[in-house]
Amino acid sequence: MEGIVTKRFWLAAASALVIGVVITATYSSAAGAGGKKHVKATLNGLQEDPSVSTTGHGTFEAVIDDDGPVIDWELTYEGLEGGNTLFAHVHFGSHDHNGGVAVFFCGGSTKPTPCPNGGGTVTGTWVPADVVGPNAQGIEPGAFDELVAAIRAGHTYANVHTVRWPGGEIRGQVNNANQREETK
Repeated sequence: MEGIVTKRFWLAAASALVIGVVITATYSSAAGAGGKKHVKATLNGLQEDPSVSTTGHGTFEAVIDDDGPVIDWELTYEGLEGGNTLFAHVHFGSHDHNGGVAVFFCGGSTKPTPCPNGGGTVTGTWVPADVVGPNAQGIEPGAFDELVAAIRAGHTYANVHTVRWPGGEIRGQVNNANQREETK
């Protein structure tokens, strides 16, 4: 009987040690990730407000790095029908409301490089100095943490504007990369 108790004790002790190592490794791995969060959006005309019938479509992907603080991003779009691309940016607004501009991809403010006409890929990094607002909605220029909070809450959308549709030809709500994206 004493041998069985001793074996059970050592088996329990070994199991506790393995569990402790796994928990420590998992915690260290999560802590070492540096607070990185992947977000994305699928852009099309149906998500515009009001909706736009267009063959244009695109994707937006980004990695938020809280330790930076930076957001590395890529915007790709094609098939736009609205003539020259005016600008592209992220707005502060829910999926069923229009909102003010927060940061630019191209075509204005801190990202003045012209946007590719009809389609293309634009990449870059946002830092606090790239946040332009929207001041009227409570996000002051440079308020990077507030922009990140809005992105994480699902209250931002990517938008590409063209000459024919200056209010936006294609749009996509920014979501956690693991969530189902909403469409209108």
